[in-house]
Amino acid sequence: MKQHIVDRRDALSGILLLVLGLLTMGTAVFFLVLRPALLPEDIRHTGIDPGTLPPAFLELLGTVFRTWGGFIAGFGVLLLGIGGFLLSGRARCLYWATAIGAVVAFGRFLFSNILLDSDFLWFISALFALAAATAISLLLRRGR
Repeated sequence: MKQHIVDRRDALSGILLLVLGLLTMGTAVFFLVLRPALLPEDIRHTGIDPGTLPPAFLELLGTVFRTWGGFIAGFGVLLLGIGGFLLSGRARCLYWATAIGAVVAFGRFLFSNILLDSDFLWFISALFALAAATAISLLLRRGR
């Protein structure tokens, strides 16, 4: 069966999405590596004295923000893939970006929930398994 490829190239949108994807990845790095548990504006807004908080609470907040960082990274990868597709017209960009983005986002989510010994680990594990199965399917069927 012959497949019809439609030219979907759009340089301006592709470049804008690549820039947005790179900035999104920078935001992800901030959340994954650099962001403290409480920012100055968090303290101002809540009126909490950080010295009164138990260390375990600050550790929990760090885990939560690293989890968000994983989802932000997954989204950034997806934006980069869409931008690459719009610039090149190659569907492979979409397949790879979707596969990588899903595994990164749900992999970090699973890791955080393992660290927290979450009561919902069974559900998060199922989400990760679905993301991994989807990634494998995408790469085996169309990622070549």
